[in-house]
Amino acid sequence: MAFGLVNHHLEQVAQIAFEKFLIDECADEPMGVLSEIADINPLRSLSRGQNAVYIEMAKLPTHSSFPTDWAMRPFSGGMKFTNGDTIMARITPCLENGKTAYINFLEEGTIAFGSTEYIVISSKPGYCNEMFYYLARYPDFVNYAIRNMNGSSGRQRVSGDTIGSYELHIPNSESVRKFAEIATPIMKSIRENSLESRNLAAIRDALIPRLMSGEISVANI
Repeated sequence: MAFGLVNHHLEQVAQIAFEKFLIDECADEPMGVLSEIADINPLRSLSRGQNAVYIEMAKLPTHSSFPTDWAMRPFSGGMKFTNGDTIMARITPCLENGKTAYINFLEEGTIAFGSTEYIVISSKPGYCNEMFYYLARYPDFVNYAIRNMNGSSGRQRVSGDTIGSYELHIPNSESVRKFAEIATPIMKSIRENSLESRNLAAIRDALIPRLMSGEISVANI
């Protein structure tokens, strides 16, 4: 089974767990807003010209959590994020298309950056990082973000303040714990599968030109 299909099934399991433990089981919990449990566009530090991982909008996935690619480049501005953050597009049509990612592949303690058209969601203490990725994929949240876009036709955006004002039942600690027991290992598996897929693709791309040119043969491999 291809890594992409495995990852898709894993995300489905975690999304079901999100809706069970953090939506259905918390339906009687007090109402609040997202900014009570998550930081929206938190401050991160990168020096201008500092080399860092850069994720462009085109590499943000539409139906999965792991970016399709990234590159190293000097920081020249943009939204900054680190491991455990969820990044989502805030501009049309990228928001409607579902461009969202969960960041968990960076070296420990490093900061990456990307488009100014991202919103970054980071967990506050007491909540697990993964829940905010699955919230960003939750249909009610997505519809809220789309309904609250502003601006001229074709360049509409939702603001970070608006995202922070999204109303939800504040999950209790036990429901968060039960969700984290499922989602945390799932997101680690998705990361490992995705990195392995990238490695295999790199090997393939390096070998094929040499095979085609006759520099090496299948018998030698």
